[in-house]
Amino acid sequence: MSEIGNKTDESVSDVNDVCAHAGICGGCAYRGVPYPEQLRIKGGQVAEMLDGARVAADGAYCGIAPAPRAFAYRNRMDYSFGDEVKGGPMTLGLHKKGSYMSVIDTGGCLIVPDDFNVIRDAAIEWALASGHGFWHKRSHSGFLRSLVLRRGETTGELLINLVTTDEEVLDGEAFACMVTELPLDSAVAGILHTIYNGRADTVACDSMSVLYGRDHFFEGMLGLRFRVNALSFFQTNTSAVEAMFHEAFAMLPELDGMEVYDIYCGTGAISLALARRARSVTGVEIVPESVEAARENARLNGIENCRFIRGDALEALESMDGNPDLLTIDPPRMGMHPKALKKIMSYGLPELLYISCNPKTFARDMAAMEMYGYRLNRLRAYDNFPYTRHTELAARIVKGTADIR
Repeated sequence: MSEIGNKTDESVSDVNDVCAHAGICGGCAYRGVPYPEQLRIKGGQVAEMLDGARVAADGAYCGIAPAPRAFAYRNRMDYSFGDEVKGGPMTLGLHKKGSYMSVIDTGGCLIVPDDFNVIRDAAIEWALASGHGFWHKRSHSGFLRSLVLRRGETTGELLINLVTTDEEVLDGEAFACMVTELPLDSAVAGILHTIYNGRADTVACDSMSVLYGRDHFFEGMLGLRFRVNALSFFQTNTSAVEAMFHEAFAMLPELDGMEVYDIYCGTGAISLALARRARSVTGVEIVPESVEAARENARLNGIENCRFIRGDALEALESMDGNPDLLTIDPPRMGMHPKALKKIMSYGLPELLYISCNPKTFARDMAAMEMYGYRLNRLRAYDNFPYTRHTELAARIVKGTADIR
């Protein structure tokens, strides 16, 4: 049972009653929908996607697991500076539903920790008082771009990253002082200033400076300690993803003596967890910052039987000698590239573990794997992001008549 200020999940039957942004904010799609109904909808959508791709589930789909808590679960939020109407006052928040240009003020958001709301409120007050302008998406001019807030759920450490262009001069000391004087429940590990002059409406980095503390925070998951840098990916709902990983790992065979390949390994959470059970693990990841973070996390946890290769999945697999005994796959939302899938299928392994953040592309990939003689043995969906449209899943995929556990 999670807390929402003085409310709990049990006392909130309709989030419209407590959310000021219902029907306006593009962040949540199921505001006003009771949580059991959200689970029914999302679980049904997974089944429909499998059916639409003509995947033979044959009783393998085990339904959807609820999140450990439905509110205050996000440990990262990327707020944008902008305006809700053209020429209106500067705001700081999320994009308006159905609008790429409009940004609405999202103070009091229910799916983030209270500290995020406190920092966001103070940041927009500071921005308005400072006289800085915001970066305009059409003209590609302006100064303030984003405020990225991250938190270690198990450590309580906060990392604050203010993203701007170089068109104006930031008084970094004043900004850092403002943040450190806020009444926060969590400790501020670091305050950063990132400069990015690119045209893409995203969080990227031309240069970065530390205004206070350090450029990373720590998080704990799966009995491991992770160093998470400002631009490194890490799971956005730690407790929910940890529960998903535990169930996913339970689908695997005994790994003693096995060589495991972890494809699309990110910062190494799955790789490092499996390395404690396997003979060796090789993680493959294309994002340079994530690879460096994974290597650092291996050192941090004293794990020496795990290596990380930077590169495209197909190119990395083609360059590696020998065959793995087991493959785990955790691709981005677009799923696997057909050539990478073909290479993975060529190993002819008796089983695979596929973790997905997009049931639609999973269903597509699973239909393709059926053409190579694989079938779905067990599938579990997870509602790791309540009130949004996102659903994740974990699947055991077996070759032919491989043993069913």
